[in-house]
Amino acid sequence: MSIQSQTGAIYGLIRDGKLPEAISRLQGALQVSPGSRAALSLMAHCYYHQEDYEAAAHTYWELARRFPEVPRYQLYWAQSLCKAGMFADASRAAAAVEGFPQASPSGSPRCVQEVSQLQAAIKYEAGDLRGCRAALEAALASGDPSAAANAGCLLYKEGQYAAAAAQFGAASAAGGHTPELAYAVAACQYRQHDFPAALASLADIVEAGVQQHPELGIGTQTEGMEARSVGNSAKLKQTALVEAFNLRAAVELTLGNPAGAAAALSDMPPRQERELDPVTLHNRALVGLAQGGAAAREAGMHKLAHLLSHPPFPPELAGNLLSLCCRPDEAGGSAGGRLLQDHAALVAAHVPAELLPLYEACLARRRSEEEAAARLDAAAGVHIEGLRRRVKAVQDARWAGDQAGAAAGLEAYEQALEAYIPVLMSLAQVHWEAGAYGRVQEVLQQSAEFCSDHPTWRLNLAHALVAQDGGRVAEAAELYESLVQHFAGGSGGGGGGGGGSLLEVPPSALANLCVCHVVAGQNEVAEELLRRLEDESAAAAAGGQPPTPHLPLTNLAIGTLYCAKGICHPLPAGNFEFGVTRVMRSLEPLPGGLDAARWRGVALCLLVLLDQVAKNMLVLKDALVADLLAYLEDVEAAGVGMAAAPMGPVPAQASGGGEAMRQQTVASQARGLRAILMQISE
Repeated sequence: MSIQSQTGAIYGLIRDGKLPEAISRLQGALQVSPGSRAALSLMAHCYYHQEDYEAAAHTYWELARRFPEVPRYQLYWAQSLCKAGMFADASRAAAAVEGFPQASPSGSPRCVQEVSQLQAAIKYEAGDLRGCRAALEAALASGDPSAAANAGCLLYKEGQYAAAAAQFGAASAAGGHTPELAYAVAACQYRQHDFPAALASLADIVEAGVQQHPELGIGTQTEGMEARSVGNSAKLKQTALVEAFNLRAAVELTLGNPAGAAAALSDMPPRQERELDPVTLHNRALVGLAQGGAAAREAGMHKLAHLLSHPPFPPELAGNLLSLCCRPDEAGGSAGGRLLQDHAALVAAHVPAELLPLYEACLARRRSEEEAAARLDAAAGVHIEGLRRRVKAVQDARWAGDQAGAAAGLEAYEQALEAYIPVLMSLAQVHWEAGAYGRVQEVLQQSAEFCSDHPTWRLNLAHALVAQDGGRVAEAAELYESLVQHFAGGSGGGGGGGGGSLLEVPPSALANLCVCHVVAGQNEVAEELLRRLEDESAAAAAGGQPPTPHLPLTNLAIGTLYCAKGICHPLPAGNFEFGVTRVMRSLEPLPGGLDAARWRGVALCLLVLLDQVAKNMLVLKDALVADLLAYLEDVEAAGVGMAAAPMGPVPAQASGGGEAMRQQTVASQARGLRAILMQISE
């Protein structure tokens, strides 16, 4: 092949995004002509756009060493080092470039602007916001048109998301709309928890990508079509599609919809595994953790730990790893300890200081509940002091007539309160799991001056009141009703006067509110609330919305209550059958409504029921027995392979089903319950 045809072939591969093949050809060319400037330059370009930044940095360093009269190679070397997360080296390399416009006739104002931008980017990525602002001011002074967008990035990094969104909007108005700026606005909306607006902004980016770039294969993987990798081409980067789909996945995970997150990642333009960026790898691991079992959890943790050891990685990675390690899992606890010990500098750099004591306390529970409680109590004290300081700052600003200062102080107070709530709830959880529900109430009420209007505080205080001996039902009902008013804008009495939806209320609040009404003898109020919930759930399903746990959990709570009352206190047969029916309906629709946690509640209720029947303390109608047998058969079919917790001892007469009940799948437990029911109903 002639040199001209070989060059044309390489450029064609680069144009088509076939960067690995282009690199292979260039490596062959370098064996023939070592040190070829053209080959090295093209190879560095391919490495960079393939996101192999370390290889790109090495190649650009080689170019800068061989061809010092071309200072742009030094600039690209520094840029690659920054992308590789080697910020100190990148800063030194960029500083060496700064003199080249004066020292070289090839210097230009554009090059000066690029160096200023790079210096600001290095400091931004390294977390040096003060240095970033100084570099950004230099870029603004040089007339850099992109400085407005960079100023928005700095505001975003500082947590001023509303101001950042406004800055991005101004940059778009001045320089024209781009997918990158649209994504930046969506990221601000996500940080402000305005998820509908963020999803709408992301949908616009995706729609533009579908219309303008059908060759990128958006959605082909989700549709099951054979998809060819589009690589990490410059065209793909300009569309911001990878960023948009990753942010959509983050929104779906935040909303508790891992299936939606998986669909977002699947809709992404197809790339091979080795071509994926760290953010996509990070989100894929999180989705796998959310959807999979023990094996998927272990694999996901391994992937996240690997990312942590190979920067650059998303700044949320360390915090997400610690959160996962704090789950009640022995392996996770040891992994969390290793993470804190082996990557202390990375954790300190990427985990907010106010969250680190919380993670440390959660991990300390592996060693001692008392140590964890002491750590959490100390952390709570620090947060309380900070909240009091912020309250005083707001008051001082208002007395001084400083409205802007008061508004900023109030925003800082709200952020501090949101940081305190997880600490307080973790402390309450320690006492909750010890069965000290009165102590949970005391801990929560000690923070009433700050938290009394917070939905999470109200929800957990209500739970603590209900759980205590005797159940302070009236007080709990008031708190649950306030949550219905807060989220749904209507009365918890079931009037439906507000314009909100019960599906926005925490599911446990609705379930326990219905129980409180029944316990208080307000059956009609509970029935009206339940009917409203059924109507809203049916309307949501008809509209194509994914199912929510509200109605199943409420059915389980009410059904369990009626069954318990039927066992402890004789009830009319219709009431008892109503309870059993509600328990059965808590898994609807099968198989989609079946999960291990909900099944455990159903199975325990049915197991106690069968125990009473076996002892001749209850008599079941033939029709109800037939319904239960058919129901358990359906659960068995739907629960094949689904892990389940042991149900404990089984009725003495049910030796035939005891072995099945001790197995660890939903299907085998349902089969065991069915065997017991068949035996005792003969």
